[in-house]
Amino acid sequence: MDEIDLERGLRERRAIRHYSDAPVDDALLAEIFELASWAPSPGNTQAWKVIALGQEASKDVIARFELAGWESVFPVLEQVLRNGGAAPPSNDDRGPATADEWRRYVTGMYRRFFEVRGAPRLLLVYRTADRRRYVDLVRLSFTALLRRAAGEPGLLQGLRCFFTSLRNVPVLVRVNALTRTFGLANFTYAVTLAAQSRGLATCIQSNYLNVQRDLRRYLGLGAEIDIVASILIGYEADDALPAPEMFRTRKPVAVEWIETTPGTVAARRDARVFEAAE
Repeated sequence: MDEIDLERGLRERRAIRHYSDAPVDDALLAEIFELASWAPSPGNTQAWKVIALGQEASKDVIARFELAGWESVFPVLEQVLRNGGAAPPSNDDRGPATADEWRRYVTGMYRRFFEVRGAPRLLLVYRTADRRRYVDLVRLSFTALLRRAAGEPGLLQGLRCFFTSLRNVPVLVRVNALTRTFGLANFTYAVTLAAQSRGLATCIQSNYLNVQRDLRRYLGLGAEIDIVASILIGYEADDALPAPEMFRTRKPVAVEWIETTPGTVAARRDARVFEAAE
C-alpha cells in the first residue's frame, strides 16, 4: 500500500466513526504502534502504553459503554450546535427551540453522525499512575531548595530564599504531570497518522474517559491504569457519512508576532547613546 506524504496526511486525516466489518490484524497494529513510537515525549520518557482490544471485544465494549460515555457530552454538543447555528430539521422550516426539541435534535445528530457503526477495533492509550515518582520529585526538589538556601550568606537570607522557592514545588509537580500528558497526546495523534499511511481510518475519542472507572472494572484493570485517550481504528465503510461541515472546517491560527522585548529595546537605546557619544 502506498504511503502518504506528511502534508497530505495532515490535511486529509479526519475522524471516522463508520467502519466496514473488515478485520484489522495484530501485525498491522504493531507496525502502526512502532511508527507512532517516534512521537516526541518529555525527556524521551515514552510513557505511553496501549490496550488493544480484539474485534469481538471491541464490539462488546462499544455496545456497552459508547452511549454512556456520550451522554455526558451531549450538553457540550448542544452548546456547540447552538453557537454554530444548528441546521433546521428537514421536516420543518425552523431550528429546535424548546429544551425537548434540542434534546431530540442532539440525540438525532449523534445517531446519524457520531454513533459508531461497523466493526472497528478499540485502542486505549494509558499511562500507569506512579505515585512514588512524584514523591521522589518532591523530595529532590526540597533537597535542591535546602542546598540553595544553605548557599546564602546569612540565615535570614537563606530562610527567605527557601520559603520563596518553596512556592514553586507544587507548580513543578503539576507541570511535570502536564508535560507527561503532552507526550501521550503526541503518541495518540501519531497513531492516527501512521494508521492513515497504512490505509486505515481512525477516530480519537474522549467519551470513554467519562466512564473510565466502570470500564476498568469491566475489563479487570487496576486503578493504576489511567486511560488518557481511546482510538477507533479500522477500514472506512463505503457509505460512511462525513461529520457536519461545522466540525470539519479549520480556523486561521491566531498568532501574535513579537519582534521586540524590553531587552531588545534597551539594547537599541544603549546602541544609539553609544553612537551619539562617538
